[in-house]
Amino acid sequence: MLFQTGIVSHVGGRNVNEDFADFHLAAGGGCWVVADGLGGHQAGDIASKTAVQTFLSYYEQTEGVAPHVLTAGMEKAQRAILTEQKSNRMLSSMRTTMVALVCSEKRANWAHIGDSRLYHFRRGKISVQTKDHSVCQALVNAGELTMEQIRFHEDRNRLYRVLGTDGSVKPAVLNKEVQLQHGDAFLLCTDGFWEYVMEEEMENALTAADSPDHWLNRMLAFLEKRVQGNHDNFTALAVFVKDKKEFFR
Repeated sequence: MLFQTGIVSHVGGRNVNEDFADFHLAAGGGCWVVADGLGGHQAGDIASKTAVQTFLSYYEQTEGVAPHVLTAGMEKAQRAILTEQKSNRMLSSMRTTMVALVCSEKRANWAHIGDSRLYHFRRGKISVQTKDHSVCQALVNAGELTMEQIRFHEDRNRLYRVLGTDGSVKPAVLNKEVQLQHGDAFLLCTDGFWEYVMEEEMENALTAADSPDHWLNRMLAFLEKRVQGNHDNFTALAVFVKDKKEFFR
């Protein structure tokens, strides 16, 4: 498979962009990571950048898609943040969410912690959507809220799992890799993005897009109509999966 990537990260209505996203392409695969330093916590921008760069560095050494690889990458990101906290008192309260996708020639796997999300699209429709580690998601699981009600709920920013807290990290990781198909697409994004772009709009924009950048731009049009002046940072990373034979036709 071949992988096409698009990325957008914007400060929004804030003074500092605490989001960070990056990716690394390998022979026949790659790794894509998005993180959101928590607003209200000191040095969220440092936490998100540390987490992403640490995870990518570990991936470059392994280039694996097995569940234990993602777990180990998350654990290394956690330790890197804790080390930074101990080395500088000004960083002692920094925290971040993170979501990571890894792909080989034929398989994909992903992991996340917090409320940065991954959406997997197949044949233009959402096949999988990660579940946030948030109070609101817990209410959805209990049948007290719908997924749509998370977006603007008063407790939407209350998270119970993030990187940078004491103790062991507990990311959500797929137990079994997904077999990739030509035409698959992935969207990794922070809450500042998915709060303003509905899932149906993601699908409609994908159907009309001929590249990851085109897809992101169509989704940004929805976001920009809804945000107000003080809106959160927003970051999204889009990945298209193409069969080599189809790609070179």
